[in-house]
Amino acid sequence: MEDSIRKMAEARRQQAEALGFCDAGIWLGPPVGFPLAEELKPEQLQRAMRRGFACGGLVSHWRGKTVSPQDGNLALEAVRPQLPLDTYVAWTALPLYPVEPGPLPGLGSLPEHVRGVRIFPRSHGYPLADWMLGSLCEWLVGHCVPLFVWHVELDWPSLRALARSFPGLSIVVETQTQKILYHSRPLFALMRECSNVLVETSNFVGAGFLEYAVGQFGAQRLIFGSFQPMNDPLVSLGMILDADISEAEKAMIAGATLRALMGKVRP
Repeated sequence: MEDSIRKMAEARRQQAEALGFCDAGIWLGPPVGFPLAEELKPEQLQRAMRRGFACGGLVSHWRGKTVSPQDGNLALEAVRPQLPLDTYVAWTALPLYPVEPGPLPGLGSLPEHVRGVRIFPRSHGYPLADWMLGSLCEWLVGHCVPLFVWHVELDWPSLRALARSFPGLSIVVETQTQKILYHSRPLFALMRECSNVLVETSNFVGAGFLEYAVGQFGAQRLIFGSFQPMNDPLVSLGMILDADISEAEKAMIAGATLRALMGKVRP
């Protein structure tokens, strides 16, 4: 029995390493709303990624949500020398008007290590609308930067309107901080209508959700994220390993799509 368990564990380890996971959901700073989660600190980053079989990804900072986007972006600038190979950061953005002091996306050029931008419209008190975010979205399209947003921070009609107004903008709907189980209908309808809308998988936990999304929209519309340290990265990873899809599709979700998005970014 123990020998068979060891063989099974080794086979899964080899599979995870072969898929080349690239994690879109790595968070530094003190977590808010997750009392059992321990803060992931910069010096722990490489070890945490290795534990989750990630060989690259996007790092974010809680202070971008809980204090201010500028504060979170400055915190990410400070950890730049400690980023593992093929690991970049996701800055937090605000609407470009009224103009605020940086560092913020949309003001000048983009630092080379910034490969994603996230917004928190509900937490930061502005509507998810093109008349509010249009200038930022135009700037993101011009720099080929993907836009990330938690599904608890949006309303679906507004996201649909934004996605249709900016078809060249890749919009990644993140499945935190609640399971997206009860929002699958508007999400799937939006993905069917807007090919520039993708979904991150850390809390994409409905039975058959991965298989359905791959069958309907293609594996290139799903991006792996762990949302660590709030989540155990092995849980999110196991969802991909166990999915009833091909190894090529698993590899696309695990890292190929995110790497392709990050590779297109122009500073």
